[in-house]
Amino acid sequence: LVLVNGFSFVDAHLAGVLQDCINVFSCAPASRPDLPVYFYSRFLFSKEYLKKVSAPLALNLYTAVHNPIPLNGRIQLCQGALKHVDLRDTLNQTLYPIVLVQGTQDSLVRPLHTEPFVSRRAGESQSIQQCLQSTELSCILWMKAGHEIFQERRKDITKLLEQMAVGFHEANVVPLAPAEAVDTQSLTDTLNFPIA
Repeated sequence: LVLVNGFSFVDAHLAGVLQDCINVFSCAPASRPDLPVYFYSRFLFSKEYLKKVSAPLALNLYTAVHNPIPLNGRIQLCQGALKHVDLRDTLNQTLYPIVLVQGTQDSLVRPLHTEPFVSRRAGESQSIQQCLQSTELSCILWMKAGHEIFQERRKDITKLLEQMAVGFHEANVVPLAPAEAVDTQSLTDTLNFPIA
């Protein structure tokens, strides 16, 4: 099971972001669909990425494909996410290895959301191969990116998915870099917040 910025429960931070989005989406005029997207973008992209490509270009890339979800649909998505069932107590019942891909600068699903996937299961493996050989382990592949990993690290995520599809990690041991080696500053700032 490959999860990109996965979470097993809604913490106070994520609930606050979703509530803020509901408020902004509720106030935004239907004639200005760019306003909610602009507000939401601060949670999607890392500061480093926005410095590199600029906020307007990041948003142009993000919205290049027409998204027909109207504002009330976006509100319903946020409300649905707020009703997310807490899965922490059932993570040990999952009969599949879990590969977590986590952005170190994710402002929506913070990096500390990886903790239950490790502590509530048999622990963290140091390679995807080791993880795939067990139904009880999790592994975390850290990427220096915000929440929108598919946009910020397109080549890396595409390569990972291709490797998973062709069985590369079943035959090759590739050690995973610890979070601190991938992005020291962002994780130091983010992991200091309580998770519950």
